[in-house]
Amino acid sequence: MKGNFLAGRTFHDDADLAQQCSQWLRLVNTERPSEATAQPPAMLLAHEQLKFGPLPACAEDYGFFDCVIVSREGLVAIETNRYSVPAHLMGQALTARIHAERVELFADQERVASHVRFKGQHARLIDPAHFEAAFTSKPRGRIMVYRDWLCSLSPVVLSYVAELSHKRRRELSEQVLALYDLARESGKADFVAALELAAEQHMYGAEYVRARLRLPGDAAPPSSARTDATSLDLSVPAQHEVERDLAQYEHYVANREQVRELAGSTQTGARG
Repeated sequence: MKGNFLAGRTFHDDADLAQQCSQWLRLVNTERPSEATAQPPAMLLAHEQLKFGPLPACAEDYGFFDCVIVSREGLVAIETNRYSVPAHLMGQALTARIHAERVELFADQERVASHVRFKGQHARLIDPAHFEAAFTSKPRGRIMVYRDWLCSLSPVVLSYVAELSHKRRRELSEQVLALYDLARESGKADFVAALELAAEQHMYGAEYVRARLRLPGDAAPPSSARTDATSLDLSVPAQHEVERDLAQYEHYVANREQVRELAGSTQTGARG
């Protein structure tokens, strides 16, 4: 403490300065005995840490407090946005601590929920785990909550789910469950990236997203394989191919109807 690193020192460039600084830190911390204790500071650090206390709170730790009421939907309203809490807390008063980047909710002294603070307005931030206990008596609620959670991941996922509800409406529940499981299994970032690739190829379905993810246990294609839609060995055709075939069939049916009408009018005219 009686001297400093820079006093009387010369160096060629920043790299030389950094190297000399590293050598000096190693010397004064681990090799040279301190004049006050006759031991290097590193040897005494473990003993000193036992007496350390928590650092004082700083601005980043501070959060504004508010009292909120849990709605019948299991949500609390904070700054026009709504955040989910465990369903069994419906109707109760909770304490909210609003930080710069997160929102924490407490029932007495117990923290019951934590969310990333949303900076926009009029959004619903849902954690599906908060409603698992209620799904046994309300199975349809599971699909709705999972769908809302998926749609909140990104605008692309929102558009994808909306398109999926039109193209595969009869199996929408199974698709939502499968997509949710994929997102939880692979992680949000990888899931969204795989779904965006599927959307670019107009491939709507959890099986296409899974093929893009190549999750552990799935057959991985060789490194030389292409990444376009033709490289996927799937048991079902791409969605745009199904729509093309359907359009051709509809055109064929329409032509058949026109031929029948024309034939009928011709026979009527001949009889007349």
